[in-house]
Amino acid sequence: MKKKLRVAVLVDVSRAYDRDILTGVTHFNKIHDKFIFFSFSPKYIQDNSQATLVERVIAWKPDGILTREIDGFEQLLDLDIPLIISPHTGLYKDRINLWGPNRTLGEMAAEYFISKGYRNYAFLGFKNFQWSSERQAGYVERLNNAGYKVHTHIFDNRSLLWEHLPGKLTEWLPSLEKPCAVFSVTDELNIHLLDAAKGLGVKVPDDLSILGVDNDAIICDMASPALSSIEHYATQAGFQVAMALSRWIEYGEKPGGDIITEGATVITRNSTSSLAIDDEQVRIALHYIANTAPSKELSVDDVVKVTTVSRRRLEKKFQQLIRSSILDEIKKARIQRIKFLLENSDLTIQQVAAEMNFNNSDNITRYFKQYMGMNPRDYRNQFK
Repeated sequence: MKKKLRVAVLVDVSRAYDRDILTGVTHFNKIHDKFIFFSFSPKYIQDNSQATLVERVIAWKPDGILTREIDGFEQLLDLDIPLIISPHTGLYKDRINLWGPNRTLGEMAAEYFISKGYRNYAFLGFKNFQWSSERQAGYVERLNNAGYKVHTHIFDNRSLLWEHLPGKLTEWLPSLEKPCAVFSVTDELNIHLLDAAKGLGVKVPDDLSILGVDNDAIICDMASPALSSIEHYATQAGFQVAMALSRWIEYGEKPGGDIITEGATVITRNSTSSLAIDDEQVRIALHYIANTAPSKELSVDDVVKVTTVSRRRLEKKFQQLIRSSILDEIKKARIQRIKFLLENSDLTIQQVAAEMNFNNSDNITRYFKQYMGMNPRDYRNQFK
C-alpha cells in the first residue's frame, strides 16, 4: 500500500470560513485518498492548548502543513516542509498564503446596497486585520465613486474585549442617519450589531439593512431577523490548497503564488429585505422585478405596465435613484437565480432553463455567458 502523506490542518473550526476550508481539503482526500491528518482530540479527552499544539505537530513529523497564525506557529515556518498560511493579520512575504478577494467582496456589498437605493452607508470592521482593511477599501472606494460617504466603526481587538463591542455599537448607532446600509466584514460582528439595534429600538431591515460575510448558516439563520451574507466559496479554496500541498510534497512543485478564493454571491435574507427608496413607482417596479424575473422572462415594458408612469420617466428615475437601468435590474435578478440553481441544485442546464422559462438551453447559455463571461456548465464546475 502506498504511504500516505502526513498533513497538519490547523484551522479555527469555530468559524464557517475555516470549516469550509477543511471541507474542501477533506473532499480532495475523499477523491484521491492521499492524506492522513493531524487531528485535535476532543477537549473532554485532552486539552488542546495552543501552547503545546505546535510542539505536538512538530513531534508528529508532518509532510505538509496548512495553518492559521496560532500561538508559536513561527516554529512551523522554520521547518523545511511545504507549508501554506491562512493568515488573519496580513500576507506573509516569500510564503504561500491562502487569501480572499477582499476588495471585490467590499465592492460587491456596495453594489448590492446601491441597487436597493440607499443613500446612507456604514462599515463595521476590525483594526488589525489586513483582510478587513481590504474589504473596507473596496466598499468605501466604490461608494465614494458613486458620490456617497461611509461612516465607519472599527473594533480594536487588541485593546477591547469581544463582549465590549455591543456597548460601543450602542454609542455608534445613533450617529447614523437612517435608513442606513451597514456592511460588516464578518457575520459574527452582526450578532452584536443586531443586539445593539434591538436595545435602541432601531428596526432591521427598515432602519438598518445589515450584510455580513462568510454565510455562516448557524449564525445567519438563527438570528432574528435572519442575516444576509456574502458566500465566498472557501470550500473550493480548500480543495485547491489540498491539491497544491499534494503536488508540492510529492513532486516538489511549489505553487507559483498565493492561493486566492474565487467567486462570491450575496445570500439575501430578511436583514436586507427592504428597499430604501422614497419613490413609490421605483419601489413597485423593483418589487415586481425581484418577485417575477427569477421565474419569468420580462421585458422593460412589462415592468413599466405595473407602474403609473411612462417608460422614459421610469428609466430616468432608475438612473437617478439606483444608478442602473430597468433592463439591468431584470438581468441581475435572473442571473442571480441562475447562479443559485447552478451552485445549489442538481438540475441540468435544460432543467434550469425550463425552471426560469427560457425557450431552450442555448438561450440561457447565451444569456448567462454575456453577463458572466463563461457558460453555465463551466460556472457550475467551479463548485464541484
